[in-house]
Amino acid sequence: MPRPRTKANLLLAPTLTTVRGGKIVVPVLNLIGATTKLPSREVLGTWAPTSDDMTVMELDGELTNAKVKKWLDEKFGEAKPLSNEGELRMGHMGAEDKELFLQLLRQYPALLEPRTGCPLATTSPVEHEIHTGNEPPIKVRPRRYAQSEHGVIDGEVKGILKDGVIEKGDGAWGFPVVLVKKKDGSVRFCIDYRMLNAITKRDVYPLPRIDDTLDNLHGAKRYTSLDLHAGYWQVLVALKDRDKTAFVTRQGLFRFMRMPFGLANAPAPSRG
Repeated sequence: MPRPRTKANLLLAPTLTTVRGGKIVVPVLNLIGATTKLPSREVLGTWAPTSDDMTVMELDGELTNAKVKKWLDEKFGEAKPLSNEGELRMGHMGAEDKELFLQLLRQYPALLEPRTGCPLATTSPVEHEIHTGNEPPIKVRPRRYAQSEHGVIDGEVKGILKDGVIEKGDGAWGFPVVLVKKKDGSVRFCIDYRMLNAITKRDVYPLPRIDDTLDNLHGAKRYTSLDLHAGYWQVLVALKDRDKTAFVTRQGLFRFMRMPFGLANAPAPSRG
């Protein structure tokens, strides 16, 4: 497992590889677009042997639908259709591509389980830190809410407390809850961190330019987008800074164990 980012702003890809002559090959991405040097004795990641039950597709030459289908047939054979296949939306994929995609999903039905049933993953060794220098703690009075809104807040707190996203707090920091209406009419549970962000030292992590990313897609025929399940919550908040994420409800004071939305430097670790 490679480190998310090296000191030289190099990103190493997770790789399944074979050791030959004491050496391995790992893809590396330069994040700053200029010449950079890797410091001596830089720790690049950790390595572990593959397990005996791991299924690996060995590819010789170009990846084609026929090769993938042959591999699936040999490894798994026939699989039962999914109960909700008729509800799957696969965009403008051709008939052959759709059938191949369905064959993959039939072998891994857990991919279609409701998100609420998925345990949170955790990045390592990345932790989110909030640098506020010598600024004193901030505690903001909770806002007034309608009785129906209190029910929404109580439900959200109960859910994320159960999932290990938050825990009870007793520190000197505290910020109000904000309920934001989404386009579909549902409500998003947020914390108003504007006063915290105003005293937070900003990170200058080099987020990629979208036009450069689009340029890199030139000539590609297929595109895939991935949306992490609760991506922000996969990053732990450093123990020393958890009190700074605290929020107040009628149930008491809580603080985040995992990175919440709305923090000034949150995009950096979520990108890394």
